[in-house]
Amino acid sequence: MTESRIVEFFYVQYVPNVVGDERICIAAVTIDPDGICTMALVADWQTRVRCFDPDSDLTVLGALLREIQMRLLVPGERSEMIRQMEDSFSNVIQVSERRSCSVPDRFQSAEAFAHALLHEPFKPLPQFAPLTAVSM
Repeated sequence: MTESRIVEFFYVQYVPNVVGDERICIAAVTIDPDGICTMALVADWQTRVRCFDPDSDLTVLGALLREIQMRLLVPGERSEMIRQMEDSFSNVIQVSERRSCSVPDRFQSAEAFAHALLHEPFKPLPQFAPLTAVSM
């Protein structure tokens, strides 16, 4: 049996309108215990963004994602890039809360795990009883 690895991860989300609080996940970022950082994009991120926001500028967004990916790969720039994503990109790109988890043995790399974070089958939320109106 191999030793379990703890990986830190977060999602990169496209947010066209902060006031509307609507967003879609377009990438996952993982950082493994050795400090290796990986950013995996959703395979059809352009289609998803265009369906979500028909007015989106995919050229600009693609350039921004490439810059983010390149800077995350450089250990000396990674912390600053993550800070910028958390603080400065709030009107277009947002990051989810950072989390840590144990990576299942079937994933040989943080990159494989990042792709799995984006492509695992959908698990529906539990069903709740409908709300009823209260008369005042």
